[in-house]
Amino acid sequence: MAVTAPADGPSSAPAPLGPVVLRFSSLPEHVRIARLVTTSLARRAGLAGGDVEGVRLAVGEACGRAVQRSESAGTAELVEVTATSRGGVLVVEVVDHAGDDGVETEEVAMLLMEGLADEVSVTAGPGGPGGTTRLTWRAAPSRPTTAAGAPS
Repeated sequence: MAVTAPADGPSSAPAPLGPVVLRFSSLPEHVRIARLVTTSLARRAGLAGGDVEGVRLAVGEACGRAVQRSESAGTAELVEVTATSRGGVLVVEVVDHAGDDGVETEEVAMLLMEGLADEVSVTAGPGGPGGTTRLTWRAAPSRPTTAAGAPS
């Protein structure tokens, strides 16, 4: 598994993150690492606790889907996860090279991801239909506070 990330500069606001790119062989045990990395990015991107958990679960589903599709297609190509954050928006893309294998049989995973992310799209990837899953979350805007620091 390869992980790359640029260095961050000093700032009090969440700095733009990424892209962070993970590439791994289509083995279920690697999905956990993708969940850990994207969960960390979600925290650094300023997402709230419930959304961070949603990132962990939805990325696990997207990666599990990619691994399952790759295994089913018998491809040795790597699964790729790319995560970026800009302006309070976290985007995670999971790409497999499985062609059109299993696109129609993933209804439960799709429903779960749609319930956890603000936006979900599945499009053609390098291997064909359904090869790219794109998940998007938006950080909730900060609530204005009084001079004493209490929410107004």
